[in-house]
Amino acid sequence: MRIDLMTGQYEPGSRLNIRRLAANYDMSPTPVREAIVQLVREGALELRLGHQPRVPVLTIPQYINIRETRAPLERLAAELGAVHISEDDIETLKALHDRFVQSEDQARWKEALAANQEFHFTIYRASGNDVLVRCIENLWLLAGPFVNNQYPLVRSAAHSVHPHLLIIDALARRAPGETGELVVRDLREGSYVILEKIKNEANAGHVKKPRRKKAEA
Repeated sequence: MRIDLMTGQYEPGSRLNIRRLAANYDMSPTPVREAIVQLVREGALELRLGHQPRVPVLTIPQYINIRETRAPLERLAAELGAVHISEDDIETLKALHDRFVQSEDQARWKEALAANQEFHFTIYRASGNDVLVRCIENLWLLAGPFVNNQYPLVRSAAHSVHPHLLIIDALARRAPGETGELVVRDLREGSYVILEKIKNEANAGHVKKPRRKKAEA
């Protein structure tokens, strides 16, 4: 459930049915209920008496606060990852990026989000700092449903180099500062796409139909 929330598998505001979740996970409702209580404590879910658990609906200021808290932590994890990452991890990143691109090309948005999450956390886990990774994970958990707003997105120009490829190149050269900068840039550019989409949808929703002129007598 944590991974599903982190990777935007649940829409903001959606309600979770405990019995249905228990059936999906092939277990009794009790451990599912306990997991939900833990996620409510962490702020990843909301629960009111007499209601089903609900995925929170973040405001834009709340999302920006999470983003600004993530940035320095993910920069540090990426810098440490660049020092300690293995060749096997770099090959894994290449495969994850290919999966990400293929999922986007085929409009499989949730799979793209899952591949993107695993791409970044492969880097962060390479830092060797479990406390740091856990802090970043908790922030992704809070922001996860909000990133659904990233899709469908406006594609980059065909000639542009994808940020993931730039990050992989910096990691392969063991360049900590550059890796950290690229990871934060990727975070901010993705955030700008999300906020622009929300802004455009809000503007479209407020467009008023022109009034018809009254017929002259």
